[in-house]
Amino acid sequence: MDCLCWKMHLWEMQTKKLKAAKRAERMKREKEERLRMERERKKAEESKNVQDPLLANTAAMIGNSLVEDDRGLSHGGGRLNASLEKGEIDASGIDSALKSMSVAGGKDDDHPEKRMKALHKAFEERMMPEMKQQYPGLKRSQYLEKIFALWKKSPENPQNWARTQD
Repeated sequence: MDCLCWKMHLWEMQTKKLKAAKRAERMKREKEERLRMERERKKAEESKNVQDPLLANTAAMIGNSLVEDDRGLSHGGGRLNASLEKGEIDASGIDSALKSMSVAGGKDDDHPEKRMKALHKAFEERMMPEMKQQYPGLKRSQYLEKIFALWKKSPENPQNWARTQD
């Protein structure tokens, strides 16, 4: 009889251990599932907030921004031209359309003087053979003075760009 009680006791202990192990594993799976669901929810929120850069650029070029309503449908937000609200160029003509499609976003070159030295050097290299043909026998500094005088009047000079556009 004692043996039978001992076996029952051992069997109860094993059952308790088995139930505790199952409970711990179930709780672990539930915790992992909650974490996975939380990660998916955060990822969905982030992807909802992040718009494809190509679509964002297209929407900006077209002039309407896509707005998502409460049913999850995308449509124009009721603005006629969102790019004008942002201060961008209205692309009504060919020139302004080309400017708006440029890499710089249609902005005018605010600081052409930063590239003036390189432009002048290229102009100088291009004009030097012509100057040597027109004025043979001059010193290099004299050629450079004549080229600089031409550069001041040249349409390639960024300082003359503002005057020619007006």
